[in-house]
Amino acid sequence: MGNPEFTLKIIKDTGELRRLSTELISIPAFALDIETTEWWNRHQERIALIQIAFRTGGQPKVAVIDAFARLDLEILRQPFELDSTTKVIHNAVFDAARLADHFKFKVAPIFDTMVAARRSGEKRYSLKAQAETHLDLRLDKSGQRSDWRLHPLDTKQIYYAALDAFAALLLYENQTGRQLDGAFRLKEKTTSRQAKLPLTDSSEPQIASKNSDIKISEEKDSQLKTDLSVSEVALLGIITELPTRYHPDGLAASVGSERVGMAGWIVDRILGADTELDEESVKLGIIDLCGRNLVTITATRRLEATIEGRHLWRTLKSEYD
Repeated sequence: MGNPEFTLKIIKDTGELRRLSTELISIPAFALDIETTEWWNRHQERIALIQIAFRTGGQPKVAVIDAFARLDLEILRQPFELDSTTKVIHNAVFDAARLADHFKFKVAPIFDTMVAARRSGEKRYSLKAQAETHLDLRLDKSGQRSDWRLHPLDTKQIYYAALDAFAALLLYENQTGRQLDGAFRLKEKTTSRQAKLPLTDSSEPQIASKNSDIKISEEKDSQLKTDLSVSEVALLGIITELPTRYHPDGLAASVGSERVGMAGWIVDRILGADTELDEESVKLGIIDLCGRNLVTITATRRLEATIEGRHLWRTLKSEYD
């Protein structure tokens, strides 16, 4: 595929948002994506952009909604919750959950293109890998490191955000053509580990006392090992072996695409060289590791393993040597 072609519109006005909503309720499906700021801190996280890709008259369009503008986002509730319109999301467990948390939207019905890829047996199920494999479309993921708090956004940032939604729409059309199943339903939230993210507010480093050493019981150790996903084990290894190397966004962007050095070696060793991590899955893994008190975020916003995390990694590491 050459340069992807679609009509792009930036929505900063409530009247434009209302016209978009009216357009969305009359179509069978649209793709949905978001960009967030400070997702690792439940108390400071915000949705910066909402991107929607759809077709009218066969022509693809992408609307990029500036969620920091003074917009009445409640206007989006009808199309987001309308039963007759399929919402296409790549890794809905991240995006749909945040739309529910921040705006109380119960997005449904959902076709998750990542779920469809995994159910079909594919190991490389990130949006980037799926776009390359099935659409011959290369996504430039350098925009993952963008600071979405800064306005006005530049053209490259806006295009990056729009292209992900557009790629999800094309992938949905490809997957339904292959009769893949991407049905997804977001579970009702019961408890939230993310609310417990230990972001250090003080500029002073946290120093563990000598008496708080690494005496984790075998029972707790075993429980943590059982509960952690394989990708979370890999992330714990990277953060432990490379303390304070990564900002949360940097690790989420790097692990899936670069796979170099120690970080790449750990991912390949634990997950296998053919398995590719999805950016949102990495974010969820970091959030879970923080919630379990295995990883902390320093005052300079760098990832570092806690005493418990370092001990657990030493225990797990021998299984992969």
